[in-house]
Amino acid sequence: MPASSNVINVLSFLPEAEHAGIRAGTSAYDCTGGIQAAIDSGDKVLVPAGIYHVRQLRLKSDLEFYGEGASSELLAYDNSLSCEFMVVTNVGDEGTPNVAENMRNIHLHDLKLNGRVNEFGYSQYFYLLAVNATSDLTVERMVFYGFRGDGMYVGSGTLKSTERHNQRVVVRDCVFDGAVKDNRNGLSIIDCDKLTVYGCTFTNIGNSKLSHSVGGIDFEPDHNWSIYRDVTISHCKFIDIDTVNTAGVTFFNGHQAGDNIHNWVVSDCQFNNCYWGICCATKPKNAEDQPDNLSVLNCQFLNSIRFDITVGGLSHTQISGCTFERSPPGSGPGGDSIRLGIYTWKTSKNAIKTVITGNTFNGIRPQMGAIGIYGAIGLVCSGNTFINIYGPCISFAQDQSADGQRRIDNVIISGNKIQRQRPAAGRPAPMSFLGTSDELRVVKGHLVLQGSYNYDNEVQEGVTQMEDLADIQFQGIDK
Repeated sequence: MPASSNVINVLSFLPEAEHAGIRAGTSAYDCTGGIQAAIDSGDKVLVPAGIYHVRQLRLKSDLEFYGEGASSELLAYDNSLSCEFMVVTNVGDEGTPNVAENMRNIHLHDLKLNGRVNEFGYSQYFYLLAVNATSDLTVERMVFYGFRGDGMYVGSGTLKSTERHNQRVVVRDCVFDGAVKDNRNGLSIIDCDKLTVYGCTFTNIGNSKLSHSVGGIDFEPDHNWSIYRDVTISHCKFIDIDTVNTAGVTFFNGHQAGDNIHNWVVSDCQFNNCYWGICCATKPKNAEDQPDNLSVLNCQFLNSIRFDITVGGLSHTQISGCTFERSPPGSGPGGDSIRLGIYTWKTSKNAIKTVITGNTFNGIRPQMGAIGIYGAIGLVCSGNTFINIYGPCISFAQDQSADGQRRIDNVIISGNKIQRQRPAAGRPAPMSFLGTSDELRVVKGHLVLQGSYNYDNEVQEGVTQMEDLADIQFQGIDK
């Protein structure tokens, strides 16, 4: 940031007759022109406590734009197109593909942005903060409230075909509150090279009329030149993101074309009452393809409606030190804690080289298994604890996909602890260690797993080793 310490107060650019009403929240004055003039006049701009009706504010390089916390509120003036982007860096085809020419060094903090979704309703392309062709942006202690589309959009541009790239974006200690679940995403990432999201809360986000790619944080690049890599999401909370097909975090690798999309870490986060915790929408890959490198570490998943984590066809995924729980045990409609592999659009997508270690699964009522393996090549499942699972702890699909490409091989299952505890009331869980399924239904079956091993697991007395007399043969070749 520049060395200048001169603070520009936006009230100095607004009619004095409106000051009392702005502070009291009773003024309906359009503050856009005055605040924009303040931004254009200096590099350190203060928005004192009050409610400011605005249309669109354009940022610039080397700017600190800040308030006094949630009491400094920018409120959407109306529902017209002039309010499409409340705060924005570049619009349309502004900027260039060359990141050296990006807008840069912007610090936004201690403001509330209110999109008034409860009054105006859903509109996909209305963003509270739109970031395009921007480097070195820090967003701290912001409240994104009542957004109609996305709370914060980190894009390649506001025109879908425009190639632009963002770099080094930090979102820290912010709240993304959708208010009435008639919106899209809290934080939408189309393009960003190195993103840090720390200590943020995402809640009340969703839209029952939409399908995938709705929820807390959505990574959804549009082109093969789009970038999202070196992503860290830590110490965040995802709460009540529970409308159908919504997720706390969604990763999509469909435009991976070399080095542009990889390396994502989700650590020390809480997912409470989400439809999906982490959903990965993926393309089919081989072991030789570019690895995705997703790590989910030390996270807590409580009462997910469907799956806690769907790995899909990602390669090189690690899930370690996490807790997966339903309270009370066995509650919910039934969904796997971890699902590996998927079959969509008549195409099989096998999870490749997944490591699942040191996790605890408690009270899960699975569709396939607490870990449901639909397609997996090179899986290590070791050192996990399964408690009171209402079905198989680990289940393997035995049916064949129409494309004939679904595979399960090179699986190692070892050192896991399987425990059944009698509840204070009712019967113990009908628990088994291993099982098979056909078209996602638990069945008796015969399955041969090539290059696979099952050893040194502690299965407590009273837990069935194989679900419904399923026959699973681990035919290891090389350990």
